Amino acid sequence: MSKAIRLNELRLYINRVKKFKVDDLAKEFNVSRRTILRDLEELSILGVPLISEVGANGGYQVLEEKNLLAISFTKEETFSIFFALLSLKHFISLPFESEYNSIIKKFYLNLNGKMKDEIDLIKNKIDFKIDNQSKESPLLKELFMAAIGNEPLWISYLGVKREIQPVGLFSQYGRWYCPSYCYLRKEFRLFRCDRISEIALSVRNDKMNLKETNLNDIINILTTKKEYDLIVELTPEGVEKYKSNLSLYYQISIDSKGYGVIKGSISETEIDFLADYFIQMGKHAKVVEPIELRAEIKKKILVLSDLYRDLV
Repeated sequence: MSKAIRLNELRLYINRVKKFKVDDLAKEFNVSRRTILRDLEELSILGVPLISEVGANGGYQVLEEKNLLAISFTKEETFSIFFALLSLKHFISLPFESEYNSIIKKFYLNLNGKMKDEIDLIKNKIDFKIDNQSKESPLLKELFMAAIGNEPLWISYLGVKREIQPVGLFSQYGRWYCPSYCYLRKEFRLFRCDRISEIALSVRNDKMNLKETNLNDIINILTTKKEYDLIVELTPEGVEKYKSNLSLYYQISIDSKGYGVIKGSISETEIDFLADYFIQMGKHAKVVEPIELRAEIKKKILVLSDLYRDLV
């Protein structure tokens, strides 16, 4: 380990533990006491506020540092951070959009002149493409904060009101998803964030405690649900409705007369809300497959029929 890297890691370490002894640091970094003493002297010169304590239980103590931006990075570490930030720029939506822009600006401005030149040089040497994200997800921050705060929400999902409690967020193929507990279905469901148009806090006395729930465990449960092939025939009016109201997530082919066919695959967890969506399209959408989605649509139509059976 080079001296520059050791000094940087030493600074982070003592800022975390606050109180320490030279022998403990020597053991932690596998160097001599003399080396640690020299390192502490250099850190003190650089502005790290250290206080020595005498006595049997003495040692060193570091005062609270309010600014940890002055951290040294190797060239490779700097490139790594730049690439990580660059990989986010093609996302149409991020949970903390303004904060992201501020971070990348501060990161660049705090580089020395030579490193800025190198970053400028490699900007045209690497890029990241995020495919299939055709709509914004403007409510990512609200969903994320609800997951952190263990708060239930009312959402409008494809025009249908749902009460959920988010577990967290994840991105796949450029799209954001919010695995959540659905209070209507009383199970965890996977929600596409770009399909959520409204959010409001919900007040429940029986809200779930999801603070310790592991996001990856829920993702694994939801993504291992059964998959179905989807085929939906659309009239020309249906094609326009589909284009205007739903992200073009599924492949659509349109013939010369304007009729369309949607093809793709859907998860078992999507059947419920897709049934609601295609019912809203009325006679302009005909689900051919899967039969499970057809059955769910028929069931919902029967419920509506019973609701209005006795009305004149």
